[in-house]
Amino acid sequence: MIELKDVRKDHLREMYTWELNKELQEKTGVEEPRTYWQFLNSMKAFRRGGKPDLKMKAIELDGELVGKVELFMAVERAFIGIVVSKKRRSGIGSKAMSLFLDDVKRIYPLPRVYAEVYEDNIESLSFFKKNGFYETGEKEKESFRKKERTLLTLVKEM
Repeated sequence: MIELKDVRKDHLREMYTWELNKELQEKTGVEEPRTYWQFLNSMKAFRRGGKPDLKMKAIELDGELVGKVELFMAVERAFIGIVVSKKRRSGIGSKAMSLFLDDVKRIYPLPRVYAEVYEDNIESLSFFKKNGFYETGEKEKESFRKKERTLLTLVKEM
């Protein structure tokens, strides 16, 4: 069963391995991963309420940590992000996204949520579109590891 849980201390080591994963770095635009201590301090601040603009949940499948989903509340927009590290393409991400957005709707009166995805990240673009997001037409050129990439903005009406 897929469940969303508060991030716990026992999740942190596994979550940090995702930051070190080269494929995930490429997909998410992580130029240089944080050190373990930087990661721990950031997560400690989050867990203690020091990041009020960030809502994050761990994704568990039958009690095993398999991903995370988060919402960052920017000034005028709320951005969602999701990482599924295991058993991809099995529906875990879609179910977790649905559960998370249901929770978000109960807490925040958001008319829509946004996602930013690199144009060359076909898997993530497909995932978000399958889950009701569509491209806004906004594109931003970025430099990532000395190559130019285009960041697309997608939106989902709540």
